[in-house]
Amino acid sequence: MLQANSFVLVLALVAIKAAVKVDVYYEHLCPDSIRWISDQLAPNYEAMQNIIDIDFIPFGKSRSINNGESFECQHGPLECEGNRIQSCVLNYLPEQDRQVSYVACQMHFNADPRGYECAFRSGVNLNAAQACVDGDLGRQLQLEAERRTQLISPSFVPTIVFNGQFDQSLQNRALSDFLGVICELSNNAIASC
Repeated sequence: MLQANSFVLVLALVAIKAAVKVDVYYEHLCPDSIRWISDQLAPNYEAMQNIIDIDFIPFGKSRSINNGESFECQHGPLECEGNRIQSCVLNYLPEQDRQVSYVACQMHFNADPRGYECAFRSGVNLNAAQACVDGDLGRQLQLEAERRTQLISPSFVPTIVFNGQFDQSLQNRALSDFLGVICELSNNAIASC
């Protein structure tokens, strides 16, 4: 009987872990993206880490030219480079906690604009990350980010999508009360609610 109860508890914890799927569409040098990650995601992440499944899509209002031969970005070439670096670093960070830590470090007004200091802190192999940035994998990751971004056609960056569905009301609220939205969507499943 104890084994059955333990199995049910494990299933309940797994269900809680993936209670809210969050997709964050953002841009490397976008002040609004930096502010949201610094003011909403980073300070609240620890409280919600066990009930969200977060996916970062660094692309925003960029666009590819000639199937990724080059990219144009809202905030210029450094943003394109930063988006690509972030795609590559995130690709080598399988754990959500490390991804959030990296993005929170990188998406800060005082961060190294190239992104390698935060990548180094995250424990990513910098040679592998650089090979990704310089090679076809970086291009492919950015083309995939573009494909995903085009599916929601964001009018504002960052755009936060919950459980695979864009909702303007949730987006508006999440920009200033991300924790409150997570509390609502998880039926107050965390102590901070």
